Parts: sequence; structure tokens; C-alpha cells
Amino acid sequence: MAVITGMTGALWWAAAASPAASAQAVSQPAAGRAIRAAAAGPAPLVRDVGPAGGKQGLGAPAMSLPMLQVNAERQVRALQFVRTLRQKGSPDLKCTRRPCRAGLPAARDLRPTQQAQVRGYYCGPATVSEMLAQLGKRVSQATAARELRTNPSGTNWSDNSGYPVPAVLNLNQKKNNYVAVALPWYPTSRQITTFEADLVTDVNHNGGVPLAGNAYEVAGGPHLVGSPVSQTIFHWFEIRGYQKFGAVTDYEDSVHGAPSIGWSVAVPAYSSMPSSAIVDILGARGYDW
Repeated sequence: MAVITGMTGALWWAAAASPAASAQAVSQPAAGRAIRAAAAGPAPLVRDVGPAGGKQGLGAPAMSLPMLQVNAERQVRALQFVRTLRQKGSPDLKCTRRPCRAGLPAARDLRPTQQAQVRGYYCGPATVSEMLAQLGKRVSQATAARELRTNPSGTNWSDNSGYPVPAVLNLNQKKNNYVAVALPWYPTSRQITTFEADLVTDVNHNGGVPLAGNAYEVAGGPHLVGSPVSQTIFHWFEIRGYQKFGAVTDYEDSVHGAPSIGWSVAVPAYSSMPSSAIVDILGARGYDW
């Protein structure tokens, strides 16, 4: 976590023909290798913007072409997953949200793995360690920090070494091939819907996998539960579930119990927020799914 005082995700519900054809033409192992290579390949450097300018007006962080391509392919496969469930189930005719019509559960959480970040700038390593614990892998914050190349400024969203968080997640487990989704300062309603669908799919697919969120909280704007609204905060956090078919996001926060963060006592270990608010907080950064 860092504190300063004071084409995003590909389409989910309508798959374009070319990504669909690409997804069908590439085998699952080959697609996984492509995703891992894209996460670890050179990526545009994303620099923080201080409180003087805020993030208003910022576009989505630039993404490398390979990451855009593999994200589009993952979105197509996720759509196919939902369609399969829709064919097998007979959901309530009163359903209006697509995950509901697909027969997915209204709410689901992965097991709790929250841990306090051991240093003030270790939110990235703590998030990765929490996520890997849910995936059956034990990786310490110190090891994660070394692999993420975390420094006192925190853990990058992207840099010339790639996308550190999805790259390290993919290095340490084979249950899910993580991909970055960059969001602009003003996410659209479609991007909110895409996030909700990505969330519901990951939490239900292949036994359930968590997501990573990279928050950009501007002073005076929306903040995660317990974070001081008077501060601009850059923060990684782990997303572990949902309610109301994805309209509400459940997450865990490594600030809780962190000895080096003075306001940690106000931050719950586990919280819930409307997904629209979560996506707003992720604006100008994004999430890994």
C-alpha cells in the first residue's frame, strides 16, 4: 500500500467473432502458456498521479497487446462457461441478472485467508500470499515481495517486467491463468457488468479462485471500508466472493492488524461493498482475474 496525504476488460456478454475463433483455435495448455507469457512480458509503465491532479480524466492504464489478446480469449471462455450452466439449469423465471439466469448461486465466498501485511508497503505481497493460500499454495509475504519486486513505493500495476501480480500468481499455481484488466477513471456500466461477471465466474469456476484488486482511492472520493477518506491511497486487496449475483463484492484487506499502519484498527479483515463502488475505486488501475 502507498499513501499520499491529502480497452479495458474485453466484452463479456457479447463475444466478438475474432476472439471466439482465436479461443477455439488455441488449445487450453497453449492458451495457458500464452497468458503466462503475456503477464510476464514487457508492459507499459504506470506512474502514480499525486493528489494535486487526482485521477480525474485519466484513461485506462495502457495494456500490452498480448495481454489485451489473452484477456479477450479468457472473456470468451468465461462466456462459454456461463452458457453451459444456463443449458444445464432451469433458473427462476423471475431472474433478471444474467448470472442468475445461468443458474449460478446468488452468493458465494471462498475460504477466509486474510493476513496482516508485515510492512506498510506490503499490500501487494500480502494479497498474493492470501490468494495463493486459497489456491492451496503457501508462499510467505517475504517470498512474494521478492518475486513481485516490491520496493518501499509498493508493488507496480505494470512495468517493463510485465504485470507483477498476475505473473507471480501464475508462477506459483496452475489452477487459474491470471490476466490483468485495466480500467479508466470513469468506468462504464458495461465495465461494471464485466467485472461482476468475471467475479462470479472465477468464484464458481474450477473450484473457485480469488481476484486481485488494485485500488486508487483519491482523497475525498470513495474508499474501501475503514480507509481514511482524507488520504489518497494506492492499495492491493484480495477479492474472495460476491452477493446478489455479483452486485456486491466481498473482499479481505491486509491493512487489518497491520502493525505499521496507524489506522489499521478501523479496517475490518473482511468487508462487502457494492460492485459499482469497487469498480469506481479500481478506476485508473484495475483488477487481475
